[in-house]
Amino acid sequence: MSDASDHFHFAVTYGDDEVRAYGKLIAARRARGQDSGMFLGMLFGAIPAIGVAGLGAFKLGWIGTAAVPPVLVTAYAAFAAGWASYWLLVRRYFRTLRRAKAHRGPWNYAFGDDGILYKNETIDVRLKWRAIDAVEDLGWIVLFRYGQQNVFIPSRVFSDDAARQAFVAATAARIKAAAESNKGPNQAWPA
Repeated sequence: MSDASDHFHFAVTYGDDEVRAYGKLIAARRARGQDSGMFLGMLFGAIPAIGVAGLGAFKLGWIGTAAVPPVLVTAYAAFAAGWASYWLLVRRYFRTLRRAKAHRGPWNYAFGDDGILYKNETIDVRLKWRAIDAVEDLGWIVLFRYGQQNVFIPSRVFSDDAARQAFVAATAARIKAAAESNKGPNQAWPA
């Protein structure tokens, strides 16, 4: 890694363990909807909602008294099966993605005034700072989030924890500055 006055450049070849751990992290986040509040709300909010729907069907006379327990059991089982299927599908998707060769080979990263550039022999991605939602220091990796995508950098590219934290602070400041510059009043298109 080299840095010159807030410009960082380094190359990374990801190890299989790093790609596997990253894949598990992202799969877990996607399986719970990126937001644990939404996950818990869906999990604990859907159960009473199913019960209320069953009660409503009973009160409207759509189902008889004897049919209420089997209808509720069937509804709960369908909900649990759908939730488990979604979770397993997300995990399978990221397992397949992890096995792909996309993370293999050397990746070259450049962090500068305009944003981030990362590329390998087949992919070339340029991100402006305003496109990046957040940077997270997870200790073992530094994770950049933009939309539904992520870029991760293993902590081993930094000389020590202080260098990693300084890098995260510098990039977080650039992300914040870019977000604040986008909050200005709407500009009229030039005539």
